[in-house]
Amino acid sequence: MLILAPGIHHATTEHGTAILNLPAGTWHMLDAESSRVWTAITRRGGTAGLADEIAIPAGLDPATVTAAVERVVDELLDLGVLTDLKTAQPRRPRKWWHRR
Repeated sequence: MLILAPGIHHATTEHGTAILNLPAGTWHMLDAESSRVWTAITRRGGTAGLADEIAIPAGLDPATVTAAVERVVDELLDLGVLTDLKTAQPRRPRKWWHRR
C-alpha cells in the first residue's frame, strides 16, 4: 500500500497536481497523466487496475501503460512524497532506560 509521506500536501485540478514537500521545502508539479496516478494512490492506496482503466478505453497496450504507471510511482517514491508500506522499515521504539 502506498501512502503520502509525512509533511506532504497536495492540490489537484484537471490540469495536474501541485505537491508541497514541507520537510524538504520543495514543490513538485505533475502533469495530467501523472496526476491520474497520484489520484489513484491518494484515493485507493495503490494503482491496482489503473493501467487497464487507462489502456482499454484508449486502445493502448496494457503492458506499456503498466510500465508507465510504475515509472511514475518509482519517481514519486524517489522524490520522497510517497511511502510504500510494504517496504517501509518499522521504527524501533526508543529505550529511555538501561537494564543492568
